[in-house]
Amino acid sequence: RFAPRFAPRFAPRFAPHHYLAAMSDEEVPMGGMGDEMGDDMSEDMDMNELPDGVQKEIIREAPAGTFKTPKAGDEVTVHYVGTLHSDGTEFDSSRSRDKAFTFTLGKGQVIKGWDVGVASMKKGELAKFTLAPEYAYGSEGHPPKIPENASLVFEVELLDFVSKDDLFGDGGVIKLQVAEGSGWKTPKEKTEVRISLKISKVDGSPLDDKGSFEHLIGSGALPMAKAIDKALVNMKKGEHCQLTCSKEYVGDSYPDGAVLDLILEEMYEMMDVSPAKDQSLMKKQVKEGEGYEKPKDSFKAFLRVESATDSEGKAVTGFAAKTLEFVVGDGSVCDALEFAVTEMKKGERAILTAAVCQEAQLGLTQEGQVILTLELEEFEKAKDTWDMSEEEKLEFGAARKDVGAKLFKAGRFQLALERYKKVADLFSYIDNYKEENKAKAAEMKKVCTLNKAACQLKLKLFPEAKESCNVVLKDSSDNVKALFRRAQADFGLKNYMDCIRDVKKVLEFDPQNREARVLAKDAQAGQKEEDKKSKGLFGKMCQALGKGPIPEPYKEKKFDLEDEADMADDMEVDESAEKGQVEQEPAMEVKSDGVAAAAGA
Repeated sequence: RFAPRFAPRFAPRFAPHHYLAAMSDEEVPMGGMGDEMGDDMSEDMDMNELPDGVQKEIIREAPAGTFKTPKAGDEVTVHYVGTLHSDGTEFDSSRSRDKAFTFTLGKGQVIKGWDVGVASMKKGELAKFTLAPEYAYGSEGHPPKIPENASLVFEVELLDFVSKDDLFGDGGVIKLQVAEGSGWKTPKEKTEVRISLKISKVDGSPLDDKGSFEHLIGSGALPMAKAIDKALVNMKKGEHCQLTCSKEYVGDSYPDGAVLDLILEEMYEMMDVSPAKDQSLMKKQVKEGEGYEKPKDSFKAFLRVESATDSEGKAVTGFAAKTLEFVVGDGSVCDALEFAVTEMKKGERAILTAAVCQEAQLGLTQEGQVILTLELEEFEKAKDTWDMSEEEKLEFGAARKDVGAKLFKAGRFQLALERYKKVADLFSYIDNYKEENKAKAAEMKKVCTLNKAACQLKLKLFPEAKESCNVVLKDSSDNVKALFRRAQADFGLKNYMDCIRDVKKVLEFDPQNREARVLAKDAQAGQKEEDKKSKGLFGKMCQALGKGPIPEPYKEKKFDLEDEADMADDMEVDESAEKGQVEQEPAMEVKSDGVAAAAGA
């Protein structure tokens, strides 16, 4: 036969064991062929534009929706018929032998025209390639069948290809894809996954079956974790691969190396759903939900709470499983469930670990960590704000502002903050509103922005509170509440002089404002303390230099208020005033630590 004579250049130099796998049509075709090319593939080739010496004619297109092409290092399987371009004489055919031909793409195992041409094909495609001599057998030819400087024609059908990668670039771990996964997500470092693992010798004889188990990527819990983790971070759910590993990657238990049969069965997405991102509320997804949409503010949610355990895994006494029906953001359920449901999809199941979760509807009244099993059964969308008329937006904004006020009074400041943010954002652009609606929208935006600042002060988000006040003061520079709350934020940031400046402006508008006077005195005390620290630090620096006398770092700035005796008379704050009726926006109170804060809503 003719094929063996082509062994040095055309036929494969070795026949490695391989699997034929159906490749997913969902992936975007890969571009260049990488840096793993042999001598025959040293030139950079764009597979969308074949070189002049390789002419391609597609005889039969690949099946609809198929667009992935093989890359360098992949094992490809083809049928072919080779003829001379000069007279059409057939010199080789896998079809006549009824045996498909397999080789590794881009490694110089075949003539250059094949490495270039096959890399441009899709699975199921049938094409005719006309190769110039420099992409075939060149000036020497391959006697007696192929003369020197001969152009060749190959009819090639790409039957299949198997993704194969050298994970570390040293030949120590070769990944062979057996079955493509689904979707587009791949796990990351510190992701918890469930995998199936079997271990065998290089000759295929079994060594160990680990079965299905959970594994944390990056934990190093397995002796062959380095190889497994490297493969996992590029795998999709359901993907099946084989890792042929040298002994350096599987440990001393396998001195001759081993083959790892690995399946990624599930990815458990971990998410910090706490508003402060302090890991006090962690959601572990154990079943992926449908689509992409999640419940938003004012959506109606149907959340099934199936079980509750404590930190030791014991069932919580008094817990009763239940499907909760509630409007997201209204505060009808505890904060833990409010924040968790906004990060779930329909049908999703999750394990929620909450530092605090007290929900009377479920019989959860104890303090301490609670671990809940949740499923979002359904949610009903509310009308989108962009579909609302101006009047509907004003009505919706007023209703959500009232919800924010109720939450603020209940001390649920984070939930209240989210409501105020939504309303303020709703009226971020009102230039095209009718005049009568424009004034109402501007007023509501101002009130909700001030209420945002009040919530942010309660949550000690001082930079954010200051920015909220600046938004109001940009349009209304004499707004007393914005000035006072900005002063509170500056006090929290220890910007005492800025605090004092704003308090002075407040007192110019309202000389009898007791809360402002208290804040001014506290700011002066804070500034004096900072001055002492600065003076002490300066003194130590001078002593270290052996210099003296020590000058004052700077002259202390005085604030023009009534004398301290008069101020002391005003220090008593009327308790009834602190408990006064709720206004359109939070009122002001005096904290026991001297920091004034917004109180009502």
